[in-house]
Amino acid sequence: VSEPGFEAITYALITTANNATIPLSIVISYQFMAFFPDLNTQEGLAADTPEVRRDMALLILIVEAVNLSSLFALPMLVRQKKEAQAMMKEGKESAFWAKFTIVSALIFLLYSTVVTFLTVAGADTFGCLKILGGPGCTEDESSIPVYILMGAVFLYCYCVNFYHTFWPIIKGERKFTCSTFF
Repeated sequence: VSEPGFEAITYALITTANNATIPLSIVISYQFMAFFPDLNTQEGLAADTPEVRRDMALLILIVEAVNLSSLFALPMLVRQKKEAQAMMKEGKESAFWAKFTIVSALIFLLYSTVVTFLTVAGADTFGCLKILGGPGCTEDESSIPVYILMGAVFLYCYCVNFYHTFWPIIKGERKFTCSTFF
């Protein structure tokens, strides 16, 4: 995919992008656990009540549904080397999407760094907050910020995919076929 002479930098960018997602996914998964307070503590898991089993089953179903829904992003990938080279020859560029990608990466990096720092360095003070993945510092701590955060994450992930993959089909610019996914 890369032009001759840029293979190493392309590999480095792909590896960096992959490695940068690891702390972000860990942070978001801890925050997602705020929806399941019984699964957030060792005592809750050890109780092994029907509610804990129900929550675990629900968590597994949600995780699998999210994993399966990632298949809808497959049409965004370039199929073969010829298609990638054809795209490069066309020279299509988008300053908006370039800026969007860079800003998104910076926000995700900053977010995961701040949340990780707050939960590790400030574990006594901030580690219990639901928004940071804890069980809650008080009984009446609201879960609304966690709901908003998770909604924003899912909205970002699915809306970008929808815009690039399925919006052109809805507008009639592309035709939907089963080969879109194969």
